[in-house]
Amino acid sequence: MQRLLGISMVSMLMFATPASGIACESTPELALKQFIAAFNALDWPAFRACFAESASLFNPDVPGATSLHRLDGREAVERSFRGVFDAAAAGSTPPHGPNIVPEHLKIQQYGAAAVLSFEFRRAAGSFGRRTIVMAKQADGWHIVHIHASNVTHADP
Repeated sequence: MQRLLGISMVSMLMFATPASGIACESTPELALKQFIAAFNALDWPAFRACFAESASLFNPDVPGATSLHRLDGREAVERSFRGVFDAAAAGSTPPHGPNIVPEHLKIQQYGAAAVLSFEFRRAAGSFGRRTIVMAKQADGWHIVHIHASNVTHADP
């Protein structure tokens, strides 16, 4: 009986965390906080763990962007964001990362899917706008799509 219980617990732990060993969060808001914290800290393993395998991205404004079109699949999304991380390591952005502080966060949850949108201040008075779509999977909430746009100045 104890052996069966032990096997069951090991199985649950194996399927409760992604391959990176970094646990996903239990709510969309906590998952977003985890994602933002990983991005701001330039923590690549934690950042990668936030994405679903089927993730897609619209963000032509990243260093080294090779396409203005949607990027499909985790590999393509990671390749795009890798440019941001590499630019930070090279000193072209602050070494502490992008320092994203979400403002005007709106979360719309629909069962096992959620849409999160927010704005954040950027350098030189510009601001970023992000819409992130998450899906609840067996191991927690993961990003399935990001739509990013940046504006040079805000409304008065």
